[in-house]
Amino acid sequence: MTTKLLPSLMVLIMSNIVGNHTTAMSAERKDAVERPAIVLVAFGTSNAEARKVFDHIDAAARKRFPQHEIHWAFTSAFIRAKLKNQGIELKSPDEVVQQLRQAGQQRVVFQSLHVAPGQEYEEIRQVDTSGLQTAVGGALLADADDIRAVAAALKSEIQQDAANVVVCHGNESHPKFNRQLIAIAGVIEARHDNVVVCSINGQPGTDKLADAKREAATSGRVNFIPLMVVAGVHVAEDILGDDVGSWKSIVGAKVATCTKPLGYNDQVLAVYFEHLDEALATLKTQPQTGDRP
Repeated sequence: MTTKLLPSLMVLIMSNIVGNHTTAMSAERKDAVERPAIVLVAFGTSNAEARKVFDHIDAAARKRFPQHEIHWAFTSAFIRAKLKNQGIELKSPDEVVQQLRQAGQQRVVFQSLHVAPGQEYEEIRQVDTSGLQTAVGGALLADADDIRAVAAALKSEIQQDAANVVVCHGNESHPKFNRQLIAIAGVIEARHDNVVVCSINGQPGTDKLADAKREAATSGRVNFIPLMVVAGVHVAEDILGDDVGSWKSIVGAKVATCTKPLGYNDQVLAVYFEHLDEALATLKTQPQTGDRP
């Protein structure tokens, strides 16, 4: 015989189930909030194919830091606005901070995915994080050790039977932000006779494309190596485009190839994650909420 539950009893049972579930979720959320949230901060790209690199980085970060919530922020207002018109919403660092505050998060670590500590990196440090404990992980080329490590990570991308051109972005408006690019150019070019380092903007510039052209005249090949986390519009147009002003056209090799960007290089990601480890360690030493890194 089936016994029917009175409506009031059924409500009580369901209330207890929901209540227990809510308590469990609250405890889980509390546990998550007690750990620092990680915000990976990139410049961004409007190229859909190029954006796939962020999935690779995200998976690597979640595997490396499984106990932490992972969030993303993008520093380029131009890219965010362009993608918003396409129905794709990207958050700025400020918007992510506001979201984390509303969720009750008290400790946040930003990890820059910029190559050099330039304008976009400095913007991370200007985010209003009042009321939060924060730390910022350094850009890829933060110091001399990083420069040597990244130069070593690029070794496997260099083709011995071709002219090789390492492609940097560079900063034309603020030369001080090119110092790390000039430094890594010196390290790489000292190690490899058939490699030059050039930048789309600022220094080290494009003068050494002439050297690559001479090398390619003998080998018939040029290999471009992006010193960029994402190979977006700059690589597709400025480097590999068919216009007479593209680097491919300037070098004039019969065969032109391009390696994957830095975001797919696990040795490079290891450098970023070491910076993230350092930032997490720094956060642990902060005595009270609200200290700036």
